[in-house]
Amino acid sequence: MSQLIENFIEMMSVERAASLNTLTSYRHDLRNLLHYLNRKKLSFEKVENTSIREYFREISQSGATSSSLARHMSTIRQFYKFLYQENIITDNPMNGVEGPKLARTLPKLLNERSILRLIEHVKDLQIGSELTHKKRLRHQRFLSQIEILYSTGMRVSELLSIKISDLNQHNYFLNVMGKGNKERIVPLTEEALSETKYYLELLGCIRDLERETYLYPGSRKNQCLSRQYFASELKAYARGAGLDEKNISPHVLRHAFASHLLQNGADLRSVQQMLGHSDISTTQIYTHILDDKLKLAVKENHPLSKKM
Repeated sequence: MSQLIENFIEMMSVERAASLNTLTSYRHDLRNLLHYLNRKKLSFEKVENTSIREYFREISQSGATSSSLARHMSTIRQFYKFLYQENIITDNPMNGVEGPKLARTLPKLLNERSILRLIEHVKDLQIGSELTHKKRLRHQRFLSQIEILYSTGMRVSELLSIKISDLNQHNYFLNVMGKGNKERIVPLTEEALSETKYYLELLGCIRDLERETYLYPGSRKNQCLSRQYFASELKAYARGAGLDEKNISPHVLRHAFASHLLQNGADLRSVQQMLGHSDISTTQIYTHILDDKLKLAVKENHPLSKKM
């Protein structure tokens, strides 16, 4: 039965261009289902709707969150759709199985002052001639990363996969390869480009940039820094800046970028393009910011709202 899982994973990789993280998640969810079926002496091909429902009840009773349960259901739904299309099964046991209703929770938000505090903290660390080249490079790399993240709103996976050839050092633009291998162009701030140029100067002192592929190379040849490494660096610098590390993550920076743009007058469609959302409904989680701005505009400018 595990071969069916691998066949599905291969299809999602080749035909749907699913990311490595998504494929890992699919494999994990389907192996959990496989363990359940083995325990019940059932198979993927012969399981019935009642057994699938019982499996989801077990997940729910184990304390899984609604979002985790919904992800499991989505994975298994796609898996059985694949088996049905491949004529491996004639009846889909996921028919009629509905996922939990998810409340739309607003993302954590970091204010502008906190982000500027983080950046200034790292700049302060750069002051002093006693710094080793290794430490100066580490601080400068993070400055480049945080400036690019906050000025573009890109995903951390997109940030770390930037190639040196993607960086246009003259026109302040960056080519970004997003989900589903969709390419978009995002503008860089002058500060982001400046910090990145200096980072490349420092990197060029210890590595041959002509032989490097990634803007942020890892310790292994032809590999970029890992997301886990960047996340730990972000937490460490946040602690040093006196920020609550529990409230900061790479994704929080992405939300901050979108929220701060809207607060300062950007329109939702522009933010959608910058974030790389294929559907504007995904970006609409930020409409509460626009609603607040509209309410304030009416309160401050509408003649009937002004006190006589």
